[in-house]
Amino acid sequence: TACLGGVRGASKRSPYSIIAKSEENMEEKLQKGLSEFIALCDLKKINKHFKEDAILRILDWIGCAISGAKYPQVEISKKYLESQYQNGECTVLGTPKKLPPRAAVFLNGIAGHVCELDDGHRTAIGHPGSITVPVALGMAEKYGCSGKDVLKAVILGYDMYTRLGRVLNPSHYRTWHTTGTCGTLASTATAASLLKLSSEEVNNALGIAATMAGGLVESFGTQAKAINIAEACQNGVDAAELAKLGLTGSHSALLGKKGFVAATCFDSPKLENLENPSENTLVSDTAFFKVYSSCGHTNSPLDLVFKFLKAINPNPEDIEDIQIKTYKISVDLTSQLKVETEDEAKFSLPFCSAIAIIHKAVSLKYFSDEIRNDPKVLALAKKVTVSEDPEATDRFPKRQAELIVRMKDGKVYEYKTLDATDEASTEQVVEKFKNAASVLSEEDQEKIINFVLHIEEQKDLSDLVAILRKI
Repeated sequence: TACLGGVRGASKRSPYSIIAKSEENMEEKLQKGLSEFIALCDLKKINKHFKEDAILRILDWIGCAISGAKYPQVEISKKYLESQYQNGECTVLGTPKKLPPRAAVFLNGIAGHVCELDDGHRTAIGHPGSITVPVALGMAEKYGCSGKDVLKAVILGYDMYTRLGRVLNPSHYRTWHTTGTCGTLASTATAASLLKLSSEEVNNALGIAATMAGGLVESFGTQAKAINIAEACQNGVDAAELAKLGLTGSHSALLGKKGFVAATCFDSPKLENLENPSENTLVSDTAFFKVYSSCGHTNSPLDLVFKFLKAINPNPEDIEDIQIKTYKISVDLTSQLKVETEDEAKFSLPFCSAIAIIHKAVSLKYFSDEIRNDPKVLALAKKVTVSEDPEATDRFPKRQAELIVRMKDGKVYEYKTLDATDEASTEQVVEKFKNAASVLSEEDQEKIINFVLHIEEQKDLSDLVAILRKI
């Protein structure tokens, strides 16, 4: 491979063993097992299904990032970072100027998340694509890595995110934004894979990353939310690069008595999720693709709204009121009618329900200033009441929701779901990409689609990044 170096410091013991010296405690064993898997993972041993899934994740994220590349959060951050760095090796979407990896992934991380189109994970809770794919593309561009290298790194990032998120959640998400916290460890796994770090170096990188991790749920609905993702991407690059240079980190940083899990998990951690990582126990394929341009906690109710529309297709003016009952986190984050900014509207279930009913879609164009101030949309949104269903709260992270629509003629329509609908075919992901990347010509769209769908055959990323620079 053209990517940096070969595997260094490979152990003579069987790969991924978490059998440790007798003086090592369980915390060190589990972190060590993760480190060995990241360092020694063999793409050839990974089932085709996981590769196909990761390919779609890469394409999906690129579409999201193209949509978000010109958002204010990106432009403001770009102005700052371009004042700090004169040049670098990595592409920033939408600009011919290259920046160092840590700055490029910071900006691209924002771009991929800011539209709220990026994929998510129900049980790990968060957005693994936005903290793995930009890091994989940035590091691969700097070091001339192949498409196979990128594919493996993305799979490892998703796997790390899912494992650690499931250990901590749902209690972690009460205050911590998992995409920022666990995302820092996941982006580190991605970067470490592309740097070909040894097991010891990966362990150090995870120790460094764990002490960097952060991100608050309190920032939701503001421009700062995307900074959680940007920092996770940047921290992952920094942690891996520092470990490569010899900086050490705690080998019990994840599960030590004063470690990451102890600090951020408010219930009993589910440590079984960290056991026996291998090519045969991957969980990288368990994320979902988003179909709505809004907070993921609006998805289950919106599924029901569209089920209602498919059956009834009502005149909005004939609706008396709408009741939505769902789990507490969704209520806390999305129950209010807020439309002052696009960010607020994406976290407003009353607004999202209203545009779904009136415009038959919850896509980016319906979060414009004009739509957010449309009297008809606001009038319908004010008829939506969102309240907690204790049963749904108890079942979280299942995304249970109930919809009750009362019409002015006295008819009542009721729908209930025990979880969100997360099905997406290759064709749907490709179509979503085309819609998100509509700023590009059809020719360039097809070039990106063809490149990503055949990423295992690519020697490097030069053809892909050349298109992304000219958005």
